[in-house]
Amino acid sequence: MSRPQRVWNAVKNVTIVMSLVVNLALIVVVLVLISQIGAIKATLNGVLTQLDSAFVSLGAAVIQDSIHIDQRVPVRFDLPVNQDITAVTLAPIPLTIPASFSLGAFGYINGTVSLSLPPDLALPIRIGMTVPVDTQIAVTFDQPVAIPLGQRGLGPVINQLRSVTRPLIQVVQSLPDSIP
Repeated sequence: MSRPQRVWNAVKNVTIVMSLVVNLALIVVVLVLISQIGAIKATLNGVLTQLDSAFVSLGAAVIQDSIHIDQRVPVRFDLPVNQDITAVTLAPIPLTIPASFSLGAFGYINGTVSLSLPPDLALPIRIGMTVPVDTQIAVTFDQPVAIPLGQRGLGPVINQLRSVTRPLIQVVQSLPDSIP
């Protein structure tokens, strides 16, 4: 036998032995996995079920908080005031008013009338005017808020996540607990 033939046979024998060792190792790994399939199935089923339950809880979750509002709001309008009131004098009020007196057939004479309104005199007054209002009002309060996540946009995302986990749960549940 020639030298290249002997090298080829040696390489072939080493390859066969290596293949046999790798195959035996893989068989051992498969046998170990088969013996543990029930535990693996239970673990996967538990994890996937908890994940699906977490998605369900996320869809039902409601964020509850209180938002503090503290700002000034501009107010601008015309306020019509039409009202009859009674004003009471607090002290004597002196009045001096120019007047024109009729003398009948003899004509008119101009003069001045001076008098004093007494205290505690009730005077009827009609107010008719428009009052311009231009101010700012301080608005301060705590507004409670409740945001249901499923109803406010997360519902479709949660359903999509659940649609990914449901088939995985079904596949894991269809696996046998052990291989005879």
